[in-house]
Amino acid sequence: MSAVKKDGVDQFRVGFGELAKVRRGEPVLVDPFLIAQAIGLVMRECTVRSAAGKPIVWNDYRLVMARADYERIRPLEAILERDLRSVLAQEAAARKAELVGELRVTVVPDEANELPSGAGVVRVAFVSNDKRMAPRSGEMTMRLDAWAAAGEIVAKAPKPGSDTVFVDDSATGDRCGVYWAGGRASLPLNATVVVGRPHPDAPAQFIALSGAGTTVNKQHCFVVATASSVRVGRFPKANPVHVNGTAVNAGEEVEVALPAEISLSRGDFAFTIQRA
Repeated sequence: MSAVKKDGVDQFRVGFGELAKVRRGEPVLVDPFLIAQAIGLVMRECTVRSAAGKPIVWNDYRLVMARADYERIRPLEAILERDLRSVLAQEAAARKAELVGELRVTVVPDEANELPSGAGVVRVAFVSNDKRMAPRSGEMTMRLDAWAAAGEIVAKAPKPGSDTVFVDDSATGDRCGVYWAGGRASLPLNATVVVGRPHPDAPAQFIALSGAGTTVNKQHCFVVATASSVRVGRFPKANPVHVNGTAVNAGEEVEVALPAEISLSRGDFAFTIQRA
């Protein structure tokens, strides 16, 4: 029996026992790995294409679980989010698909108590960011922006001009900048921005590091700045990233106070993020 069975245009049934390959009738412990695998398999079922023939995948996934399974997984929400990033990054790289909005996975218990332990239902949808509903009490909601998918599931935007102007990004006029030898770029506050070497078809919210060599990935890391700190994440397949001298593991992120020194590919390229 397949681990994921289509139950309608926008609904799938998941057998975690089949995913875990346990014998029929044996109990299965649903863990973050199995949930991430299930969401990845459901994503693979999407056959929608753009007018140009490029794959588009659902960006909203709602997993309903048996209440007992849900209560066991709830304390592991942080690990679940990490595993989802890793698995969906691999799917994104393989599909080279697009999203209509941020990627969001919500896990909820079966309020009707109809689902047996080890079973789940995934409902999918295309939801733009302006149509998002606020998470409700008792739900586990993981918001995985485009960067969570290793920069592969990202909307494309026109290339920025060669001249970069700093723009105020808050009512207080706070702003940040990225500086490196021979270049600089503005960094909008509270936005996820991908950083890498210049290349065609760069994603939206992208900083092209002019002068970077081939050891710097086209999409090497992402940064999210506030008025006082910056969060730096290394994509799963990217070369090494160091923040203030500390290594960032592949697929993970760190947050430090401004200013911050970021080194890529063991010092092959370095830049600073600071208040402008």
